[in-house]
Amino acid sequence: MASIVNVPNVPGVPAVLFAPSSGNSISLLSSDGADIPSIFANPQWGIYLNGAPVVVADSVVSLEFKQEFALSDYMVEQGGFDTYDKVYIPFSARVKFTAGSESSRTALLTSISAVIGDLNFYDVVMPEAIYPSVNFKHQDFKRTATSGLGLLSVEVWVEQVNVASGASLTSTQSPSGTAQTNGGTVQPVTPTQSQSALFGLSN
Repeated sequence: MASIVNVPNVPGVPAVLFAPSSGNSISLLSSDGADIPSIFANPQWGIYLNGAPVVVADSVVSLEFKQEFALSDYMVEQGGFDTYDKVYIPFSARVKFTAGSESSRTALLTSISAVIGDLNFYDVVMPEAIYPSVNFKHQDFKRTATSGLGLLSVEVWVEQVNVASGASLTSTQSPSGTAQTNGGTVQPVTPTQSQSALFGLSN
């Protein structure tokens, strides 16, 4: 039931104007507050692998994203600087998950423990964008006698992983253009007279 704000009509108390059809009720002010945690509860928020969430939680309450570039400078005349390069730095993200019931808290901790040490590539997902190729690097939570007993909040950190693809050459035009291969154990050979002289050795 909506709570009614009763403003006494006594000297010294200013008149309060309410929006039309509000009924002098504060329910409109408080009703949105209950929906704030559920905004991030949509499955479009979280950390995914092949389209499925890997962290099992009741909701996602925050998502922080950071991306930056390193600008390389050099000094020029009269104390100035000039920029000669811009280097991409892998992005990072922090996602905070919450769980309420005991079974949900157990599922949250178990799901994070199952993936935080692996080498898979995951996606950070929100409705407007997907940030791929990340791996877990950190988790933390805090529980005290006055906080975190019923509602567990766990924050995980992920960072983008850049994978360098190795070049391979096939059907080369000359033997010198082929890739190096390991032919097995190299057997020692006796150095030639010129090689011995070069290193001060004697046969």
